[in-house]
Amino acid sequence: MAAPPLPQTPGNQQAPASNAAPSPMSPQSPGSQNREQQRIGLLFDINVELLQEVRRLQAEGHGGAISPQQLMQLRNEGKPDKMASDEYIQCLRRVQANLAYLMPKASSDPSGQAQAKAPPGPAHMTPPPHMAQLQPKYEQLRELFPGWPGMDQRPSQSSSSPKPNGPNATNGMMPPASAQT
Repeated sequence: MAAPPLPQTPGNQQAPASNAAPSPMSPQSPGSQNREQQRIGLLFDINVELLQEVRRLQAEGHGGAISPQQLMQLRNEGKPDKMASDEYIQCLRRVQANLAYLMPKASSDPSGQAQAKAPPGPAHMTPPPHMAQLQPKYEQLRELFPGWPGMDQRPSQSSSSPKPNGPNATNGMMPPASAQT
């Protein structure tokens, strides 16, 4: 079942639904509503391209476990156990981060708590290294999130607080907190 298309302009929203519950959050200005629609639409476009790349990489045999823990779980279940390629992991990370930003926006939580817990922007504001064709879309994304550097532009915390289990050398992901004790 296909999702209904997103409105492209604020003009598409002039007919309010009579049974819609009022939002407890402060009303957004038309400019900020338009910006939010642009952000959501662009993130959907980026995710489509990222997921197409994930599918292509899977078809070429580059899929697999994305963490050592998942690799061990696959081995224990008797399933094929190989690590995914870095390209595959880079794409999946960005899809996950984009969804983490988008999910609270789709929440029907009337209290607005889901949006309060939402990250201020997508964690990754740069394309995967092997997907230079996405650079223009990520430049547009940075324009739509002024002042938000994303997590891939933040300084590393390793200099201030060394961790016994640093990022996994093969995929840059941290083990779960339970594995760090």
